[in-house]
Amino acid sequence: MKKVLLHVVLPVCGAMVGLAFRPFWLSEWGPITFVLLLWIASTVVAGWGHGGAPFSFRFGLICGSGLALSSMLILYHHKYVGMGAMAALIYLGVKTKFFERRFEKLGDGNSD
Repeated sequence: MKKVLLHVVLPVCGAMVGLAFRPFWLSEWGPITFVLLLWIASTVVAGWGHGGAPFSFRFGLICGSGLALSSMLILYHHKYVGMGAMAALIYLGVKTKFFERRFEKLGDGNSD
């Protein structure tokens, strides 16, 4: 039931909202709202502690902010600048072992 909700119901509801509020999403507030919703959702998802691991607000905030920054650059500047910023942030996270430390705290992560 959980997989049906995740793979069928939520995307269908998202598509319906996108079609029903199309004039809003195409207005000047649409992209800003999209980036805000993307930032909030990615912050919660990235910080979520799967399998009993602790919730990491700092990890989620950093990952969500990087994704939101890249999205803002793609929407308002140029797509290659946004992709370059995302690649640079990922490289910096890998180089400083930021992701590795979080994945160590999460453990195996396959406890579904």
